[in-house]
Amino acid sequence: MIFHSTNGKTRGVTLPEAIANGLAEDGGLFMPDKFPGLPQAFFRNISEMSLQEIAYVVCNTIFGERLSSAVIKRIVDDSLDFPVPLVPLGDGGVYVLELFHGPTLSFKDIGARFMARLLPELLPEQRGRTVLLATSGDSGGALADGFRGVPDTRVVVLFPRGELSREQIAMFSGVPNVKAVEVGGTFDDCQTLVKQALADRELNAAIPLTSGNSINLARQFPSIIYYFHAYARAQQERPDSRVVMSVPCGNLGNLSAALMAKKMGLPIQRFIGANNANDTFVEYLQTGGIRPRRALMTLARAMDVGNPSNLARIIDLYGGDLEQLRNDVEGVTFSDREIVMTIREVYAAHKYLLGPQSATAVRALPQRMDEHETGIAVATGHPAKYPAAVLEAIGKTAPWPPEMSALHWSSIHTMKIPPTMAALSRVLHTV
Repeated sequence: MIFHSTNGKTRGVTLPEAIANGLAEDGGLFMPDKFPGLPQAFFRNISEMSLQEIAYVVCNTIFGERLSSAVIKRIVDDSLDFPVPLVPLGDGGVYVLELFHGPTLSFKDIGARFMARLLPELLPEQRGRTVLLATSGDSGGALADGFRGVPDTRVVVLFPRGELSREQIAMFSGVPNVKAVEVGGTFDDCQTLVKQALADRELNAAIPLTSGNSINLARQFPSIIYYFHAYARAQQERPDSRVVMSVPCGNLGNLSAALMAKKMGLPIQRFIGANNANDTFVEYLQTGGIRPRRALMTLARAMDVGNPSNLARIIDLYGGDLEQLRNDVEGVTFSDREIVMTIREVYAAHKYLLGPQSATAVRALPQRMDEHETGIAVATGHPAKYPAAVLEAIGKTAPWPPEMSALHWSSIHTMKIPPTMAALSRVLHTV
């Protein structure tokens, strides 16, 4: 595949070049000139295939020009060594795709683990790698775990002051090759700093930087896998039914991966983009205008993004054709009150506990399906990671899995900086 920038000035880029830094020279995000399609035989057999078998076919289609089948299989098997079950909510045709059974209880484990194993294969000559990312809750822990102990690699995680739980910070602050940096600002401020650092040629000449956020296709492409997996499991449960998927929206990496899967041939009927009060994407669908704003703090913290980077990818994917995008995606937005109500109602009806991000996806489905459709809500994080929302909804918090209980007592070591490039540069030079 050959890649171009969403800003239109950088073209003719190879896959290793696109992921080495993660951001194009013109400041845009990289996208393939053309997405490869998957053969019809794959879809005829997909319901009988395992997660790893599906992942191998999808990844061989994307990376097969650069990597051998044996290397791709090893990356897939090492990365996806945990279950991704499809769980029914009652008998009304609504299911939850649980993406939170990885080591940090987040859907981002899939992309992070895959990326950590992919980079050394695609960029074997790169030494002294620094992976820089911003986190609104889950990316920090996932990348820290994914790159734990990887030789010649450091991870620098920027996170907004006062917006993450102690447990979320503990997931990345105590890892030896990870530096946790608390920024006096919002997630959008952290994201802006990452982009400024990636675009700084002088800084990158001294300290080669790679983006660890979903702006890097090395993290974005693996997310495509679980949409094919979700469709396969739905076909097992309700053969030949039409599938509708509801995706929580924050920085729009998850939804853009879903739409990439559709471009590769995934026969999903349509998608629902479920948003909290930060509704930049919903407004874009309604008006065609992009109005970045300061993110509002909500109970669904991981979705608190006012200027989602991956909106540029979605626009590029559809060539700016808003009507075509509207045919494939409906955007909805929910308040904290509605999110809490959903957690409470689902728990009362099914004894199933949702995190706040997952609750937005579940709430969007029932009134937007007909009897011949199967609805899948993408559950992005274990409810134990969001104690405030769960406590408000059901009066108690979710228990941590036993292997994660030590996080409550982990010591937290962070640096504090203002949201300025000068401050970040000093940190990067001392890592």
